[in-house]
Amino acid sequence: MHNTRTRSHVAVVMACLLLSGCADNEFASALCDMGIDAARQGSDEQAVRYLSACLVLPGLTDQAKASALEARAWSRSQLTRYREAVQDLEASFRLRSPTMKGQFINYALYLRKVGRFQDSLDAVVTAERIDGGVVNMMTQYNKGWSLSELGRYAEAVEAFSKGVPYQPDYAFVYWRRGLAYEALGETIQARADFEKAAKLLIEQNKVSEVGDLLLEMREKLRQYRLDQDIAL
Repeated sequence: MHNTRTRSHVAVVMACLLLSGCADNEFASALCDMGIDAARQGSDEQAVRYLSACLVLPGLTDQAKASALEARAWSRSQLTRYREAVQDLEASFRLRSPTMKGQFINYALYLRKVGRFQDSLDAVVTAERIDGGVVNMMTQYNKGWSLSELGRYAEAVEAFSKGVPYQPDYAFVYWRRGLAYEALGETIQARADFEKAAKLLIEQNKVSEVGDLLLEMREKLRQYRLDQDIAL
């Protein structure tokens, strides 16, 4: 479906370029739609190019600009360009007030990456409020992560633990809870969580998703003498 929609957007753009057969807003909108589709498909460099091009064109509504900025923020975050991602998402929020939990969870992620930890926690709390008291892993994991960055480790453990029953096979929650336990000096619990995280990653064949954390995880396994039985 994405490919069909993308082809239709390309057709509009080509018609505009070759035939001068559309209004400015139609061309800008089609180019933005191509960028949003590219972001959804993980073609982040291409997405940023299309979205940057469409955002400088005349004729876009505030709603269209907000959607394009939000998509570009996501692609920039995937390219580890977090400061630009924060700028884009904040610009999007100024044009269109955010109402969805996921928007605030993404915002919290970008803010953590640029060291704005309290702002990150505030964004998660807003997401939690949007949930209306419904507990889920996404919100609690991000809440615990932001609390950990603020050095509020006991509260972080509480948030991570609150999320576990809702997605007990999510390896990264055990990893981050283990770090929080370790910071509190509770090494037995930390060891158990590091072991659980590593075993889940292996069982789910997701070690490749660990990325930059892999060396740190391996070091923790070695530190807690788990590396002989568990090889990441």
